[in-house]
Amino acid sequence: MTYARFLGIFVVLPILFLLVRYRRTLSWRGLAPMAMLLVVVYAATSPWDNMAVKWGLWGFDPERIWGVKLGYLPLEEYLFFGLQTLLVGLWARDRLERVLTKKPQAVSREQKPVRAERTLGPREVSP
Repeated sequence: MTYARFLGIFVVLPILFLLVRYRRTLSWRGLAPMAMLLVVVYAATSPWDNMAVKWGLWGFDPERIWGVKLGYLPLEEYLFFGLQTLLVGLWARDRLERVLTKKPQAVSREQKPVRAERTLGPREVSP
């Protein structure tokens, strides 16, 4: 499997799914913080990966990449950094938005709040 096909199947398709699923709640303003995250990801990951390939810690099969390299890394590797960040960012953004906008449930007068604290008995503490 080529690197591009891997990206298409396992990263781009899930991104497209998330974009379609969350299209009603997505906005450019809401996605703006992801741009800063992408800058951090590229700044932190590019030097490390370039050095690792230069030192021979890992490499890329020339038959499985497009052949365009920036430094020691193929273009697909740079795409992976950004696309993976986008994938996780889209998912995490939606999860956080759901949690932060969730309204607390009011306790009615008939319902008494459940008390979580209680004293443990001797049989519960020792074997």
